Amino acid sequence: MRHSRCSLAGLCCVALLVGVLGGGAAPARAGTYLEHEAVLPNPADLSKSIKQVLHSWQDGRRFKRESPLRGEVVIIDLDKKAVFGVNESRKTYWKLSTERYQRLALMSLVVMGVQLGLDGNPIVPDPMFTATGNKALIDERWHAVEMKITAALPPGVSTSIWVSPDVTLPLAQLVSQMRVSLADPKGAAYETLYRQWSALPGYPVQNVTTVQTPNGLVTTSETLLTFREMKIEPSTFEVPKGFALVTDPLTELEQRMQAGGGAPAGIGAPLKPPPPPAPGPK
Repeated sequence: MRHSRCSLAGLCCVALLVGVLGGGAAPARAGTYLEHEAVLPNPADLSKSIKQVLHSWQDGRRFKRESPLRGEVVIIDLDKKAVFGVNESRKTYWKLSTERYQRLALMSLVVMGVQLGLDGNPIVPDPMFTATGNKALIDERWHAVEMKITAALPPGVSTSIWVSPDVTLPLAQLVSQMRVSLADPKGAAYETLYRQWSALPGYPVQNVTTVQTPNGLVTTSETLLTFREMKIEPSTFEVPKGFALVTDPLTELEQRMQAGGGAPAGIGAPLKPPPPPAPGPK
């Protein structure tokens, strides 16, 4: 019996997925290519969903993944200490340092119960996963069990990871990809994160997140379609020649905040003086 994706919670791709997971990354036996089917809410109408097949490539300290919400592919090259967003249709690309990119990448962990401390470092719950005992046949071929995120999530958010021993990729590859996709951040909190992913009883074949909104339940998911280990040409991780450099999304966000009046009052800025009192009646 096929497991219904609509009955699961879905993983927010930011980027989501920024899609999503994934050096000091451990050397891979070969390059890895994966395809996932993403089910995302339609930005124009959140009550409807759109499907898209996402492709990703990893070879050691380089990673490339499609970002459907922006119509781009994101390339991370740890040796160059740079992240690129390439838009094929517009023949443009943006560039960020890996240090600045980490600020965006960490947002993808919110649906996993990871919080950000006041110092900017993540607070990783331990334990992060709880086995529910539920079993399902994902995509009519992956025999999987459910690992639910039981850490504190934002209100109305629920996330499940379905993992399967049918996938022959080692979990070391998953953690390697996670390290690179997060731009290889360092610290004890990240090692706690990687350790728990390494201990999963199978390879993730479906990530599901549901979010309760005022207009109803919004579900997103990512399901593994295929994978293979293969040689990946270095040109896969390069920006095509002739593409024009444009402003990166983090700088765009900072510029919009400045245009809207700068930092919030009382946070990095003095409180605004109260307006003068209205003149009294003559």
